[in-house]
Amino acid sequence: MRRQLFLLCGLPLLLSGCVETLILDELQFIHSVGYDYVDEERVEGTASIPIYKMEEQVGSETISAIASTTRDVRLELNARSSKPLHSGKISSILFSEEMAQKMGIMQILDSFSRDSAIGMRNFICITRDSPKRMLELSSPLEIDIAVYIKELIEQNIDRQNIPTSNFHLFLKQYYEDGQDPFLPYLSLKENTVKIDGVALFQGDRYAGKLNLEEAFMMKILLEPFANGTYEISLPEEGEYAVLQNIHSKAHYHIEPNTNTPEINIVVNFTGKLNEYSGGELDSKTLTEVVETLKKQLEDDIKATLRLFQEKNIDPLGIGSRVKARNYGFKLDEWKAYYPDAEIDVTVNVKIKETGIRQ
Repeated sequence: MRRQLFLLCGLPLLLSGCVETLILDELQFIHSVGYDYVDEERVEGTASIPIYKMEEQVGSETISAIASTTRDVRLELNARSSKPLHSGKISSILFSEEMAQKMGIMQILDSFSRDSAIGMRNFICITRDSPKRMLELSSPLEIDIAVYIKELIEQNIDRQNIPTSNFHLFLKQYYEDGQDPFLPYLSLKENTVKIDGVALFQGDRYAGKLNLEEAFMMKILLEPFANGTYEISLPEEGEYAVLQNIHSKAHYHIEPNTNTPEINIVVNFTGKLNEYSGGELDSKTLTEVVETLKKQLEDDIKATLRLFQEKNIDPLGIGSRVKARNYGFKLDEWKAYYPDAEIDVTVNVKIKETGIRQ
């Protein structure tokens, strides 16, 4: 009994010797990393590293290296750092549009997905401009550019018109039969990073982008949400209305047990009329607003669906929904059917409150 007790007490001490000890003051944490296309065999990796200044302020500096693999980039970056680099604080990974289009991004993301220090809720982004140039900026709103990018994406997902996206969701969409991934699309405007829409993928390669208005249609079709802003043009010349605090949810009605189903999407759309540019907002005008909103939403949603079909991409995961309704699902048969599939769209509109007149 004593021998068994000794072994039980001593085993944790032996195991603890196998755990690597990390001292924070002896590490250099990366907050964001970006990849630029160099040529067919090489990429340039740039790491944004926090710099602690006086009065508890945190800024950022960058180091860059060119290599042919993620591992070699990491070795080169470490060779330029006074402390070992650690990926446990990475909040965003940026890829240039050129790289995502010519090389794809899974060769790099695969190595990140195998790193236990990397969080799966990190943001992956596509950039019109060079990620290196973005990470070298000093944002007027946030000293640490990596923190600014993270908060920029968070608030545009939570309270604006960008569909939810992160590392985990990208991998899920990439490996899912009947769905293609999508990511936030960033650009530079007057030396400030801004959200410019949604990047679309076919597999792991960039296939095009949606602007912010089209991204809103995509968000409506993808997820229930309770925020956002939408503007409509009314039949009277020069008149418009703005809706805010939007609540929306899409329901997919798919014919079961077939790879070539009838598909009907019903969207329930509720919003507050926050601004109206015309005169008195009476019941007749409100009915006109509702009818115009219904038609414009249906037209915009159908146009977005046609864009997906023309590019032969399925970021909405309609194929995976068909698969869930069909035990005999055949991916090749669905892919042949999808580009020309008739997808009916019905929008039900309800104005719950009227607001300010211009």
